[in-house]
This record gives sequence, structure tokens and C-alpha cells, in this order.
Amino acid sequence: MPDPKAAEVRRPDAAPLAGPSRIRRRLVVTIGGLAILALSFGVVWLQSSKYEPLTVGMTAPDFSLPDMAGKSQRLSDYRGKVVFLNFWATWCKPCKEEMPSMQMMWENFKTEDFVILAVSMDRVTTKKDIPSFIESMRLTFPVLTDSWGQTDKRYKLMGVPETYIIDQDGVLREKIIGPRDWTARESLDKIVQLLKKQPKSVSVN
Repeated sequence: MPDPKAAEVRRPDAAPLAGPSRIRRRLVVTIGGLAILALSFGVVWLQSSKYEPLTVGMTAPDFSLPDMAGKSQRLSDYRGKVVFLNFWATWCKPCKEEMPSMQMMWENFKTEDFVILAVSMDRVTTKKDIPSFIESMRLTFPVLTDSWGQTDKRYKLMGVPETYIIDQDGVLREKIIGPRDWTARESLDKIVQLLKKQPKSVSVN
């Protein structure tokens, strides 16, 4: 007669049966692994989009910044105008070099559907230098201040000066890194094209 205890001994090569608790544990581990993988992909995507530069054809990110009188100016309020958005700083020598030509451009186009928004990227330590800079350069176009880098993050600036030509619908049409002579005809081509007018002669005093 067979020994009942011997019948209960499992063969060494026999796989253990997976009970409900073991299945649940495997399911939890699998779901957890998928969640971690999805989170990793999400972080990578966010990081890549964070540093993705603005390109021509994209809508210019909106912002609201104070002007020199403390009045808030919003980019979207200038829809219907060609916007010359320039980022600069008082300590930036190339910025200082292109400012006179920007002033001449402003004097030639300010009666058109055109506006210059010159955003100073001076932080708190140099913000005090902005008024004297404007006065010494005899600038009359609108100057905004961004002491906390709001636009720096939205426009992913590489440095100063940088200029963005934005059309009447708020779409970026030209991006210029570095200074330009804004009295030169080739520098005005995109602005003139957007304004649908013949360029005026810009004279240098």
C-alpha cells in the first residue's frame, strides 16, 4: 500500500503553482515598471521641449512686462502691428552699438502699424542703470524691464542682443541673433514686406 506522505512529496523538477497572491505581486511589479518607464519618457520630453528654440512660423509667446513708467505692457495687445521685439542689457556692448540704428528705424516707422518693444534683461543689480542708458542714447521707443527673466525662459534666449520680428497675427517671421545695422536696407526687408510698403530712405546723421 503506497505511503500517503510519499505521495505529497513534489518532484524536484516540478514548478510551483502560482497562487492568486503571487499573480497579484507580479501584476503590481509590472504596472510599477511601466509607470516608471512612462515617467522617464515624460521627463525626457519635458526637458527637450524646455530647450527647444523658437523657430520662424511659431506663435510668439505672450508676456506682460512693465515699461519705464511702471505701466504693464502685454505683447498680445499689439496684435495688428508689426512688432520689433528686441532683448538687450545696459552692460551689453553690441546692444549699445545697434541702439542708434534702432532709434532711426523707430523714427522712420513709428507712424506705421509698427512698434518696437525693447526688453531690458538687466537684473536687480543693474536695473538702476537703465534710465541713464536711455537718456544717454536718446532713445524714444518703448523700453520694458524683465528683472526676473520671465521672457528669458519663454523665448529661450541664448544671449543679448536678440531680435524677433513678429507679424500682425503674432507669428514669428524673423529671428536675429546678435546686433545689426537697422539703417541697412537688407535689415529692413522683412519689416517693409510685412508692412506692405516701400522702404523709406534712412539717413545717418
